[in-house]
Amino acid sequence: MKRLSRLAACLLALTLTACTTAETAVPAATAPPTAAPSPTAAPTAAPQATPLPYDDLSYVPEFGFQQKQTYQPDEYNRLYLDTYSFNDRTVLVGAEDETAALLEAGKDPGLGVRSLQARGITGQGVKIAIIDQSLLADHPEISGAIAAYCETGIDSGLNEGTLHGPAVASILAGQTVGVAPGVQVYYMATPGAADSRPHADALRHILEINETLPEGEKIRAVSVSAAPGDRDLFENADLWRDALAEAEAAGLLVLTAQGAAAGSARLTLSTSTFDLTRRDSPAACKTGLPNDSGMLAARKSPFCLGLPCAYRTVAEEYVPGQCGYRYDAVGGLSWGIPYCVGVMALGWQVAPALTNEEMLQTLLDTAASNADGLRIIDPVHFIETLEREYAS
Repeated sequence: MKRLSRLAACLLALTLTACTTAETAVPAATAPPTAAPSPTAAPTAAPQATPLPYDDLSYVPEFGFQQKQTYQPDEYNRLYLDTYSFNDRTVLVGAEDETAALLEAGKDPGLGVRSLQARGITGQGVKIAIIDQSLLADHPEISGAIAAYCETGIDSGLNEGTLHGPAVASILAGQTVGVAPGVQVYYMATPGAADSRPHADALRHILEINETLPEGEKIRAVSVSAAPGDRDLFENADLWRDALAEAEAAGLLVLTAQGAAAGSARLTLSTSTFDLTRRDSPAACKTGLPNDSGMLAARKSPFCLGLPCAYRTVAEEYVPGQCGYRYDAVGGLSWGIPYCVGVMALGWQVAPALTNEEMLQTLLDTAASNADGLRIIDPVHFIETLEREYAS
């Protein structure tokens, strides 16, 4: 909605400028006639700039922040195709097959996850919560996974989707995109504002739901693609910290951009990027995002875990019934957090008695090292270890 407000403000400014110009251009009635000016050539429009690597070409006309929908061959660079972010409404003429292939390849969670799913390891029977921006829950990618949908601090009459909501839900639980398509998701929608109060209220509501669920069927973990405990970024961060302490005391594992803690184990997070030629190899992942080498220093921490955050296809729905997909060449840590919680769900299916402390420690112990020495989450090694050491 902020984008719409900015667009409306720009249009209003243009309208006011045009009116002012027209009013001052009217000649006074007594002004002497002047010779007609010589005709001038019509101005030519500035040429469309060729999109740069990692530009977002997604077409979303409903919210007024679309790029062009159709790009002719001279309006994009074929060498940059796998670096562009786009959705299934974007048309790159002459490269339709290639973009369709990228969109399809991006649905693969990578790192061997599909080999685990082929064995029936899908997170079946595990309950997970997500606290994130609003979501239209009818997208076929995620509709079957949503056990409950609640809103905190949101005008429910808007009935609008967001980019973030369906993306994180599909990465965790999507039927073709997700890491753990067998989980049940309790989705808590909050505004996109930097205020931790709705996040804290949502977390406490999850605790209330858990009190109604029988033992063995409670929500195990919460995915929060934000840092509501960071006082520099969020107002009312102390409210979140209080709620988080209650959640941890109740045995709920909560993963945010600031990581997670349980007993003596803790986890901090780093972005990483698939090697497109070796998507199933954790060790081949690059540290940081494709367009930067960020967080290289984080690899020195024994608690740091790299998560795949780029070259992913995610669910997209802004208007009810208009369901689609977008390919994110860059993404960010927001995409890595639900990925990690999805892997946790796979683990709890295999080893239901696994404690939160054991969960975090095993994720670290089974991680693969990449060329920078960063530990990258390794779902296959993780599950094989649980099957060997913890499964009943």
